[in-house]
Amino acid sequence: MPDRPPTEEPRAMSGSTAPGPFLDNRYVPTEARATFDVLDPSDGSLVARVGRGTKEDARAAIDSAARAQPGWEAIGAAARGRILLSAAERLRARSEELARLVTREMGKVLLESRSEVAGAIDNLEYYPAFARTLTGEEVAGLPAGETMRLVWVPRGVVVAITPWNFPAATVTRKIAPALLGGNTMVLKPSSATPLSSLLIAEALRDAGLPPGVLNVVPGGGAELGPALIQHPKCSTVTLTGSTASGIEVLRLAAPGVVKCLLELGGKAPVLVHRDADLDWAARATVWARFWNAGQACIAAERCYVDRSIAPKFVERLEPLVRGLRVGPGLRTGVDLGPLYSPSARDSVAADVDRAVADGARVVVGGKAPEDPALAHGAFYLPTLLDSVRDENPVAVEEVFGPVLPILTYDEWGEAIARANESRYGLSSYVFTRDLSLAERAIRELKFGETYVNRVGPETPQGYHAGFRQSGLGGEGTVWGVRDYLQMKTVYVDWKEPHRADYFLPYRD
Repeated sequence: MPDRPPTEEPRAMSGSTAPGPFLDNRYVPTEARATFDVLDPSDGSLVARVGRGTKEDARAAIDSAARAQPGWEAIGAAARGRILLSAAERLRARSEELARLVTREMGKVLLESRSEVAGAIDNLEYYPAFARTLTGEEVAGLPAGETMRLVWVPRGVVVAITPWNFPAATVTRKIAPALLGGNTMVLKPSSATPLSSLLIAEALRDAGLPPGVLNVVPGGGAELGPALIQHPKCSTVTLTGSTASGIEVLRLAAPGVVKCLLELGGKAPVLVHRDADLDWAARATVWARFWNAGQACIAAERCYVDRSIAPKFVERLEPLVRGLRVGPGLRTGVDLGPLYSPSARDSVAADVDRAVADGARVVVGGKAPEDPALAHGAFYLPTLLDSVRDENPVAVEEVFGPVLPILTYDEWGEAIARANESRYGLSSYVFTRDLSLAERAIRELKFGETYVNRVGPETPQGYHAGFRQSGLGGEGTVWGVRDYLQMKTVYVDWKEPHRADYFLPYRD
């Protein structure tokens, strides 16, 4: 399919005004439409006003995607893959624009935004590789003249609900496999970060994506979620978000028996053995906890350290954490930007206060920065806590912010067992030089991912999936594509004359 020439359509952000919902490759006019504000969390300034999608928009978006799906399926996976690859090039040409947009609407430092945008482009380039390799099966050994085939077919219209913490990479990680498989999609991005999704939709449109294959409806989840998920044409819903959000999606999806793909909360443990390279383990743990200001589902949320080396390990962590520089994400030399909103900062502050009340000791941080220049932003200092008990809320509940609690253990099996005592099971980290200890942890840790002597982020070559309340289904690899497909069995009898000895009416 040829590339669509550049258009004069509005762009995802122009000054402080952004278009409304993106339907059939065009923006719905914002005149006479309610809007919502996208704010820069570093200072509370206005980034853009976005047209708020309504229930009527949601229904129209699903109807549009349903109309577009048969034609999109008919062109074949190779043609679909070429459009995704072309979109990757379009996005690469706008990569700096998108990175700065991510930083402005979400807050992360520009270095991380650039890395995320590279990951978003990588998703669009990775999944087309499966366009010519997805295969079903031909069943052997049947009677002459009969065939049986197992074939993968699209599920239909997919509803994607994406979070604010990775507003570019998470979006393309859902778009690419779903669209490659012949599905169409309606995307509901976070209200905090809709602009990145709109820019990505523009890149796909300009790469030749037919109208209706990807529609974007920004707005509140309470209004749009039921309208999207409970639409009779919705076949699948994919969500990245909190476990509470996942439970709500399951409730909404149940009446229609809609398939749910859910990447939910995490409480990733870090296990540090006494034989580990402590300098490396400390540096890696600091990155795994504090990148993206601690706002990642795979972030290192609790660190179990062999009691015999715990003081040495904390001594290594302390200067690393204390040396992290906090400030606006667009400022040069900053390591941590703000949390994505003032309410998120207040929630983290309350988590730390509860932890201290339960006996934890603040080694570093534990408060908002005192710099007056940061007073209007949603900043919180990187925080290191020790003397943390397993029952401390900071060791049990997901803390979506820059807080690292240290716990100690006496025996490796004990550390593994305590790490598993969580309702979450997304990611885990292990630091040891002992192969047998590492293999035991790999076998016994009940998490969808285990990193040994390294940290993430995950790559599309791995299957990113959670155990327990961390989710259903997964993303990445060919299995991530198949999650957006369904298997169909085809029985054929070519023999004539046709006969069967079990048809009614029965004869002795």
